[in-house]
Parts: sequence; C-alpha cells; structure tokens
Amino acid sequence: MIKKIDISHIKNEYKKIQNFFLVGNYEKVIEKTKVLLKKDPSQTTFYNLIGLSYKQLKNFELAEKTFNSGLKVNSRSISILCNLGALYRNWERFEMAEEIFKRALEINPKDLNVLVNYANLKRDLNQMEESLKFYEAGYNLNQNHETLLINYAGAFQVIGDFEKSKEILRILHEKYPNNIVAHKMYSGSNFYSENDPHQKLMIEKTKDTNLSDENKSTLFFAIAKSFSDQKNYEKSAEYFIKANEEKFKTIKNYTIDDEIKLFKKIKNIFKEYEFDKHISKNKPELIFIVGLPRSGTTLTHQIISSHSGVFGAGELSILRSSFLDQINKTKFVEEILQKKNDFPKKLAENILSKYQYYNKKSIILDKAPLNFLWTGFIKILFPNAKIIHCKRNLKDTALSIYKNVFDASSLSWTYDQNTLLQFIDMYKDMMNFWSEKIPNYIYECNYETLVSDKNSETKKLIDFCNLEWEENCIDHTKNKTGIKTVSLAQARKPVYKTSVDLNKNYNQYLKFLEKF
Repeated sequence: MIKKIDISHIKNEYKKIQNFFLVGNYEKVIEKTKVLLKKDPSQTTFYNLIGLSYKQLKNFELAEKTFNSGLKVNSRSISILCNLGALYRNWERFEMAEEIFKRALEINPKDLNVLVNYANLKRDLNQMEESLKFYEAGYNLNQNHETLLINYAGAFQVIGDFEKSKEILRILHEKYPNNIVAHKMYSGSNFYSENDPHQKLMIEKTKDTNLSDENKSTLFFAIAKSFSDQKNYEKSAEYFIKANEEKFKTIKNYTIDDEIKLFKKIKNIFKEYEFDKHISKNKPELIFIVGLPRSGTTLTHQIISSHSGVFGAGELSILRSSFLDQINKTKFVEEILQKKNDFPKKLAENILSKYQYYNKKSIILDKAPLNFLWTGFIKILFPNAKIIHCKRNLKDTALSIYKNVFDASSLSWTYDQNTLLQFIDMYKDMMNFWSEKIPNYIYECNYETLVSDKNSETKKLIDFCNLEWEENCIDHTKNKTGIKTVSLAQARKPVYKTSVDLNKNYNQYLKFLEKF
C-alpha cells in the first residue's frame, strides 16, 4: 500500500515531470518517471510519459516496449493503445497501427483521440473516404476539439474540397484565434484580392511579441502568398525572406555537410558498378517520380495515377527509411551489389510488401522527389520499376521551393538561400551521374513541355510505364487521388502556363535567383 506521504511526493514530482516534457527534456522525463513507476507501477500515465519520451527521442523500440509493459498492467487502457497505435503509424508499421486502433475502438468506439489518430493513419494511406468517415465521427462527438478541426480541414484539402475546408477553418479562427497553422492552411486555398480582411488579420497577428519563431515563419509564408496573389511581388518577396529566415532558425543541428557526404557516398558506391542496361518492357510493380520539389512531380503524379491500373500513393518515405541508415554499413551495400546470396531478393520483397500495404492490386506510384538518390538501388532491386525525372526551369523551381514550407525533415536545405543553391548543384550532378551510368533508363519529363503539349506528353508517359492507353489519363482533374503536398490546390486545376517564367516577377527582389 502506498502511504499518503508517498502520494503527495508522487503528485509533486509528476508536476515537475510534466514541465520537463513541455520543454522537451525527454531524458529527464524518463529518468524521473521511472523512479515514480517503481513506487506505483499501476499508473498508466507513467508508461505513457516514458513511452512518448522515447518516441520523441526516436527510440521506437524502447517506446514500443514501454507501452506494451503498460498494457500488461492494464490491457484496456485507451490512452496507451492510442499512443502505441500512433507510434506504429510514425514507424510506418501501418498494419500493426490499424490493429491497435481497432482494438481501442472495440473498447470505446467513441474515443475522440483514437478516432482522430485512426483517421490520420487512413489519410497517410491515401484511403481518404475512410479517413473522412473517422474524422466525421469525431466531429459529431465534439465540434470544439482543436486538433480534430485542423486535421478535418486538412483532409478536405487533400481531396480538393476547399470550400468545406475553409468552412471548418473559419470555425477554427473563431474558436482558436491563435492557431497560426489554421491561418496558413486557409491562405493556401484562398485567393487574395486587394484589401482582403484575412490578409489584414494575419499582418496584425505578426505584432504579437509572444509568437514563437515557428509561428512567425508560418504567418510570414501565408502573408507572402497573399501578396503574391495580389501581384505585389516586392512585398511578397519581403515576407518570403522573413519566413525562410525564421524557419531556418527553428532547425537545430542541420548542416549541408551531411547532404554533401550522402551524395558523395552514393556516387562512390556505384562509380565502378556495371548496371544491367536492359530496359524492361514488362508492367512495373513500382513507378517513381523524382526530381526537385516543385518541379511538376504532383501534376505528373495526378496524370499517371489517373490510369485504372495505378495507385497514386503520394510521397512515401519507404526508400529513404530502407537505405539511409544502412548505406554506411559495408556489408549491407556489398550484399546488394555482389548478388552472391538471396539478400537482394529478400530486401526487395520486404520493401515491396511495404508499398503493397497501400494497395495490393495496383501498380504503386511513389512521388517522393528525393528518391532520385536511390536510383542505383531501384535499378538493382526492382528491374521492372520505372523512374520519371521531372525537370523544370531551375529559376522557377528554386523560387517555388523558396516560396513554400514543407513537412519533411529531409528538406531543411530549402529555407536558406545558400544551402538551396548548393543542394540544387548537387542534384544536377547526381542526375548527370545516373544518366551516364544507366543511359536511357530514366524518362525525363520537362514541365514546360508538359503544360504546353499535355496530351502528347501524357501519352509518352503512359507508354514509358508500359501501360495500355486510357482516355481518362488526359483529364487529371477528375482524379480523386488525395494530394498531400504543397501543390494540393494547383494540381486540382486544369494545366495552366502562368507558372512558367514566374521568376521574372521576383528576380530583382530575390537576388539569389541570378545564380542560375
């Protein structure tokens, strides 16, 4: 039995631990909570705190172990089940995540946190109809839940229902006026005419001295976009510079040197390797769209995924998570290159199974742009796969990258003008390397050609993928595939040419564009 004095001590310590968690001192949370856990191992809150801290520290194995220990104490703990499911989702163990969420909903089908997390999982898998069903169930339970509202609005943007998204965002503005992300989301689907009241509201909010660097950056990006709509390019550039500078301040421990080392490593691995030059005429299991962000990858994704035999999965991190941590392990690389055992076959089967979780019946289309890094591995492991390289005027591409904020941690280089220039140079060098090593393997899709002669270029894309022609590929606007990138509004529209040479409006204000 726990004494009253122990209960008082635990409560006081728990308050301190919560503060450590809020400021991100996760090591201290783990250390102190483990002490409390020994005093009272029946408290599910302690397992959650330790597990969530391990998750924040990217130690998913120990997080999983901690949550499972908590479930041994209380197998019906909704909070632990929800956190475990969310962990599996982040870990890309989608089947396990779904199993856990189903288990939680069997215990309580009206638990709001589980409904939101399950909806987020379905959104990740581009199963938007099911995702919206879970969001709606949560919304019917509670129309005042901030996290639910922001995710629900985002889901409507993914499917292209921008009016419904704006309707929910207006509710968010009213109930949570300090939710800066909601303002950024609203700006993404709103076209700003002169004297737009929302623009004025956002500018007024920048005067708040308590805004974090992250929130300032988010607001600045939204305001810059509003001035861009109004063709006030000078003010737009001014706010884009502020936005990127504030965003870059929030990124800790980043250096372009890590990118340089990775690019060099990949080139060294394959510089002496002789690739099989055979170009497959079979239907691929996988299609990859690669290039720089903002080079037309989303438009190309929507065109190809209009085909009935293709499932557009969006930007997936499967290849990055499969190779990035392994590439410095000599044995891993040698076993792929030497093909002396069945390791490459087993690795390919493992990676393919991750893709097929999204859709087992269709060809999977992955449009993560930076997959160009893994071209050599793709060629070896998936001889039938197709790679499409989206190219665009580099000034327009660099401008469009600089104008946007991205979710991916792999895109930290986009927020600083010098690192942006360096990365683009390395990208060009890498694509030249692949072109020399594996000629005629990668299809180069020029954005300017695609928007000026869409029908002809679409037929070439479908033919390159060894697919039968289908007329519905001509009109990508009818494609219901979810779009989760910053192009979610543009890629729903018919092809337009106004983005070609857009850099000319900004050259005098963004001098780094002159470097191209």
